[in-house]
Amino acid sequence: MIYFLIWIWILYCIFIIFIYLLSFKIDELEQNIIKLFNKKNNQIPSIYEVTKDYLMKHDDIFNELIVLKKQDFAENTFYNKLVEKTNTYKRIHNELNFVFKVCNKHQKINKNHKYLYIRDIIVEVSAELWNKLEIYKKIVKKFNNLVVIKNITLIWLLFPISKKDSL
Repeated sequence: MIYFLIWIWILYCIFIIFIYLLSFKIDELEQNIIKLFNKKNNQIPSIYEVTKDYLMKHDDIFNELIVLKKQDFAENTFYNKLVEKTNTYKRIHNELNFVFKVCNKHQKINKNHKYLYIRDIIVEVSAELWNKLEIYKKIVKKFNNLVVIKNITLIWLLFPISKKDSL
Protein backbone atom coordinates (compact mmCIF):
# COMPACT_ATOMS: atom_id res chain seq x y z
CA MET A 1 0.00 0.00 0.00
CA ILE A 2 2.78 2.41 0.89
CA TYR A 3 4.60 1.62 -2.34
CA PHE A 4 1.44 2.38 -4.23
CA LEU A 5 1.16 5.81 -2.56
CA ILE A 6 4.83 6.51 -3.21
CA TRP A 7 4.39 5.68 -6.90
CA ILE A 8 1.34 7.91 -7.13
CA TRP A 9 3.26 10.74 -5.48
CA ILE A 10 6.21 10.27 -7.84
CA LEU A 11 3.93 10.25 -10.89
CA TYR A 12 2.17 13.35 -9.68
CA CYS A 13 5.50 15.15 -9.16
CA ILE A 14 6.58 14.19 -12.66
CA PHE A 15 3.25 15.49 -13.95
CA ILE A 16 3.72 18.83 -12.16
CA ILE A 17 7.28 19.17 -13.45
CA PHE A 18 6.07 18.41 -16.96
CA ILE A 19 3.40 21.13 -16.70
CA TYR A 20 5.96 23.69 -15.49
CA LEU A 21 8.38 22.79 -18.27
CA LEU A 22 5.57 23.02 -20.82
CA SER A 23 4.67 26.45 -19.44
CA PHE A 24 8.25 27.64 -19.96
CA LYS A 25 8.23 26.15 -23.47
CA ILE A 26 5.05 28.08 -24.30
CA ASP A 27 6.61 31.32 -23.03
CA GLU A 28 9.71 30.66 -25.13
CA LEU A 29 7.56 29.94 -28.19
CA GLU A 30 5.64 33.19 -27.61
CA GLN A 31 8.88 35.16 -27.56
CA ASN A 32 10.04 33.39 -30.72
CA ILE A 33 6.78 34.25 -32.49
CA ILE A 34 7.03 37.88 -31.38
CA LYS A 35 10.58 38.01 -32.76
CA LEU A 36 9.34 36.67 -36.09
CA PHE A 37 6.56 39.26 -36.16
CA ASN A 38 9.12 41.97 -35.46
CA LYS A 39 11.37 40.62 -38.22
CA LYS A 40 8.44 40.82 -40.62
CA ASN A 41 7.36 44.25 -39.42
CA ASN A 42 10.87 45.64 -39.66
CA GLN A 43 10.67 45.16 -43.42
CA ILE A 44 7.88 47.74 -43.70
CA PRO A 45 10.21 50.77 -43.97
CA SER A 46 12.18 48.94 -46.67
CA ILE A 47 9.07 48.34 -48.76
CA TYR A 48 8.04 51.93 -48.18
CA GLU A 49 11.35 53.24 -49.53
CA VAL A 50 11.60 50.82 -52.45
CA THR A 51 8.10 51.55 -53.76
CA LYS A 52 8.27 55.30 -53.24
CA ASP A 53 9.22 56.08 -56.85
CA TYR A 54 6.58 53.82 -58.41
CA LEU A 55 3.28 54.52 -56.66
CA MET A 56 1.34 57.74 -57.21
CA LYS A 57 -0.58 57.86 -53.91
CA HIS A 58 2.27 56.30 -52.01
CA ASP A 59 1.69 57.98 -48.66
CA ASP A 60 -2.03 57.20 -48.75
CA ILE A 61 -1.36 53.53 -49.41
CA PHE A 62 1.16 53.23 -46.57
CA ASN A 63 -0.58 55.55 -44.10
CA GLU A 64 -2.44 52.88 -42.11
CA LEU A 65 0.56 50.55 -42.20
CA ILE A 66 2.84 53.21 -40.75
CA VAL A 67 0.32 54.01 -38.01
CA LEU A 68 0.11 50.31 -37.13
CA LYS A 69 3.90 50.01 -37.14
CA LYS A 70 4.09 52.89 -34.65
CA GLN A 71 1.40 51.24 -32.53
CA ASP A 72 3.34 47.97 -32.57
CA PHE A 73 6.50 49.79 -31.51
CA ALA A 74 4.64 51.44 -28.63
CA GLU A 75 3.16 48.11 -27.53
CA ASN A 76 6.60 46.50 -27.39
CA THR A 77 7.40 48.55 -24.31
CA PHE A 78 4.19 47.63 -22.46
CA TYR A 79 3.22 44.14 -23.56
CA ASN A 80 5.26 41.02 -23.73
CA LYS A 81 2.54 38.45 -24.32
CA LEU A 82 1.57 37.29 -27.75
CA VAL A 83 -2.16 37.19 -27.05
CA GLU A 84 -2.17 40.88 -26.12
CA LYS A 85 -0.49 41.89 -29.38
CA THR A 86 -2.32 39.59 -31.77
CA ASN A 87 -4.89 42.17 -32.87
CA THR A 88 -2.20 44.62 -33.99
CA TYR A 89 -0.31 41.87 -35.80
CA LYS A 90 -3.45 40.79 -37.67
CA ARG A 91 -4.11 44.35 -38.79
CA ILE A 92 -0.50 44.79 -39.94
CA HIS A 93 -0.73 41.52 -41.87
CA ASN A 94 -3.91 42.68 -43.61
CA GLU A 95 -2.37 46.04 -44.51
CA LEU A 96 0.75 44.34 -45.88
CA ASN A 97 -1.49 42.17 -48.05
CA PHE A 98 -3.17 45.31 -49.34
CA VAL A 99 0.20 46.90 -50.15
CA PHE A 100 1.30 43.75 -51.98
CA LYS A 101 -1.93 43.73 -54.01
CA VAL A 102 -1.35 47.34 -55.05
CA CYS A 103 2.30 46.69 -55.87
CA ASN A 104 1.49 43.57 -57.89
CA LYS A 105 -0.59 45.69 -60.27
CA HIS A 106 2.47 47.74 -61.26
CA GLN A 107 4.83 45.98 -63.64
CA LYS A 108 7.81 48.22 -62.87
CA ILE A 109 7.75 47.38 -59.18
CA ASN A 110 7.65 43.67 -59.97
CA LYS A 111 10.89 44.06 -61.92
CA ASN A 112 12.67 45.79 -59.05
CA HIS A 113 15.06 43.31 -57.44
CA LYS A 114 15.02 45.04 -54.07
CA TYR A 115 11.23 44.84 -53.88
CA LEU A 116 11.23 41.19 -54.89
CA TYR A 117 13.88 40.37 -52.29
CA ILE A 118 11.97 42.14 -49.49
CA ARG A 119 8.69 40.56 -50.57
CA ASP A 120 10.29 37.10 -50.53
CA ILE A 121 11.65 37.69 -47.02
CA ILE A 122 8.21 38.74 -45.78
CA VAL A 123 6.51 35.77 -47.43
CA GLU A 124 9.11 33.39 -46.00
CA VAL A 125 8.74 34.80 -42.49
CA SER A 126 4.94 34.71 -42.82
CA ALA A 127 5.05 31.02 -43.70
CA GLU A 128 7.28 30.30 -40.72
CA LEU A 129 4.96 32.37 -38.52
CA TRP A 130 1.94 30.39 -39.68
CA ASN A 131 3.66 27.12 -38.74
CA LYS A 132 4.74 28.44 -35.33
CA LEU A 133 1.26 29.80 -34.59
CA GLU A 134 -0.32 26.44 -35.40
CA ILE A 135 2.15 24.70 -33.07
CA TYR A 136 1.48 27.35 -30.41
CA LYS A 137 -2.28 26.81 -30.60
CA LYS A 138 -1.92 23.03 -30.26
CA ILE A 139 0.50 23.25 -27.34
CA VAL A 140 -1.63 25.79 -25.48
CA LYS A 141 -4.71 23.63 -25.94
CA LYS A 142 -2.91 20.58 -24.53
CA PHE A 143 -1.44 22.67 -21.70
CA ASN A 144 -4.87 23.99 -20.71
CA ASN A 145 -6.25 20.45 -20.71
CA LEU A 146 -3.43 19.32 -18.43
CA VAL A 147 -4.08 22.24 -16.08
CA VAL A 148 -7.74 21.23 -15.87
CA ILE A 149 -6.67 17.68 -14.99
CA LYS A 150 -4.26 19.01 -12.39
CA ASN A 151 -6.92 21.23 -10.86
CA ILE A 152 -9.26 18.28 -10.37
CA THR A 153 -6.91 16.84 -7.76
CA LEU A 154 -6.67 18.25 -4.26
CA ILE A 155 -2.99 19.06 -4.52
CA TRP A 156 -3.68 21.92 -6.95
CA LEU A 157 -3.45 24.24 -3.96
CA LEU A 158 0.25 23.41 -3.57
CA PHE A 159 1.16 24.12 -7.19
CA PRO A 160 -0.99 26.92 -8.59
CA ILE A 161 -0.74 27.01 -12.37
CA SER A 162 -3.16 29.05 -14.43
CA LYS A 163 -4.35 28.40 -17.95
CA LYS A 164 -2.73 30.15 -20.91
CA ASP A 165 -4.80 32.38 -23.15
CA SER A 166 -5.18 30.87 -26.57
CA LEU A 167 -5.32 32.72 -29.86
